[in-house]
Amino acid sequence: MLKTTFGQLFINQALPEDMRDYNRVMTKKNMVALATALADKHPDQYRDIMKRVMDVAQDTAYTTNGLSMGLASIRTAPSAIEIQRDVKKQLRGILANKRLDDKSRNLKILELTSDAQTKLIDAVYKAAEADDNPLFHQVSGGIKGNKYQLNSLLGADMQYVDHRNDPIPIPVMRNYSQGLRPVEYFAGAFGTRKGLIDLKASTSDAGFYAKQLSQMTHRLLVTADDEDEDEDDDDAVHRRSTAEFRGYPTDVDDVDNEGALLARTAGPFKRNTVLTPKILKQLKESGINDILVRSPIVGGPADGGVFAKDVGVREKARMAPIGDYVGLAAASAIAEPITQSQISSKHSGGVGGAGAIAGFSALNALVQVPEKYPDGATHAELDGIVQEIRPAPQGGHYIAINGTSHYIPTNMPVTVKKGDSVEAGDVLSEGMPSPAQIVKYKGVGEGRKYFVGAMRQVLQNTGINANRRNIELLARGVIDHVRMTDEYGDHIPDDVVQYSAIERNWRPRPGSASGNPKSFVGHYLERPVLHYSIGTKIGKSVLDNLNKYSINTVEAHKTPPPFEPEMVRGMASIANDPDWMTRLMGSYQQKSTLNAAQRGAVSDTSGSSFVPTLARGETFGVGGMTSGMTSGWDPNTK
Repeated sequence: MLKTTFGQLFINQALPEDMRDYNRVMTKKNMVALATALADKHPDQYRDIMKRVMDVAQDTAYTTNGLSMGLASIRTAPSAIEIQRDVKKQLRGILANKRLDDKSRNLKILELTSDAQTKLIDAVYKAAEADDNPLFHQVSGGIKGNKYQLNSLLGADMQYVDHRNDPIPIPVMRNYSQGLRPVEYFAGAFGTRKGLIDLKASTSDAGFYAKQLSQMTHRLLVTADDEDEDEDDDDAVHRRSTAEFRGYPTDVDDVDNEGALLARTAGPFKRNTVLTPKILKQLKESGINDILVRSPIVGGPADGGVFAKDVGVREKARMAPIGDYVGLAAASAIAEPITQSQISSKHSGGVGGAGAIAGFSALNALVQVPEKYPDGATHAELDGIVQEIRPAPQGGHYIAINGTSHYIPTNMPVTVKKGDSVEAGDVLSEGMPSPAQIVKYKGVGEGRKYFVGAMRQVLQNTGINANRRNIELLARGVIDHVRMTDEYGDHIPDDVVQYSAIERNWRPRPGSASGNPKSFVGHYLERPVLHYSIGTKIGKSVLDNLNKYSINTVEAHKTPPPFEPEMVRGMASIANDPDWMTRLMGSYQQKSTLNAAQRGAVSDTSGSSFVPTLARGETFGVGGMTSGMTSGWDPNTK
């Protein structure tokens, strides 16, 4: 006997037998999971099956009035009334406290309303679920609205922000179904009008942001499956023999590992095993928590593209084929939800609340390398010991490290204490660390790894879920430059050069030595290892990671290489491209073109950039891959 509902019968009848589940609740999350599993198990039937599911939804909505609502649906939740009473009681105590000045009183009010808002959002959502409120089903099913908007109807917003996104110390105790008091309405007017203006301005801002992401990743197409096994020079042999010592360190619990390839044997699974949920679960159950996976931020071919095995299995549900523009796909996958998030500002109505570093300004700062980051942390400028932490006359603190003072702003708590040992680039305060500072002091490889984590976190704080492996491609495109400090090959001091090209052609310098990492503290890596790049200074953090992955031998040099890592701002990335025609796609045209003429730069119409081919207007459209006239990148010539 099957005990279920008519709705479950209708939905499951539309699904294949092996995917029927009469206890499944069709929330937004479960619907996405169902569609994903359906595409994986029955790709040929996906269209017809989803059409049958949609027909069930349409017929049900037509015959039952769907999720129609009435006055009872917008009645204030009892749990919200209790929280409102508690807030009013505490508010009277704050206002009656004559020992508080205006600033302290406002701060207390903001803390009170912020805490109450957090409680209200969850309480109202649970109450609506318990009441079987049609508004709850609209939110949980992903049909319309979200938990915050549901709270605006059934609870109370509690706090609004002004046009600068600063919270307004006016408690908003009523919801939209009750109607706002005049003072609450006027407080909300700031954010409401800001949202309308944001809609106009943010579209162009987000579009320009997406354009820059595409520029920085457009060379990242798959140009080879893996290292060429036929190469027999000493460096190629060394790369193959040490391949298992290079990779992206990650936690086995990270769901975004799915589809990536193992860089190093883990348990019974060999290098280049495609990671699946089943394999990740087996590794976890066997006690393996840390693994190395292949990633485009580590290594790559000499032509500026990426290896298929570094990219792994992506949206095509198979290994990325040669010629696949995975960089542009990743940039689009990240930029699209950011654009939608910017546009959706108008729906927030200026509702405030406590939160971590988030928003378009923070996302934009990650690729634009501003002199001062929003809510930025302070970095140590040298290795040493924290000798002193003293208050600054203007507010904030000074931290002395080996005699050098570092200023910590007023609103940023200090995160180190006297006597701590720090390395150049380490953060000394709360706030968002600067990727540019990480790159400068800790190298290209560590900078890329940090960028992946920072971008992922800020996106999550902004309400955007982005796959880590897309961000890895973005990190490879964003952080890929060094500034020459001495002559090297065709380069002279102050040239900005792509690091990937330097790494591929690098040969260890005379005077380099191999041995245990502990014997090379203070030296500089001469060959890349793990995710670390050439020239990374070996310190405690590097030693700890090398020890975690049982790497007992490195090659290092006592002097730094003839270049310094540098994170070039997004707008200037294309201006430093080695191909002068490719520079035509970006900003700073006059400066970059004059520089190309001065240095005698050349252009390659069969390289990894499609721009030179498009720039040859006299042959555009005349031929294709077979004629060779407007071929673009051709795998047969590489």
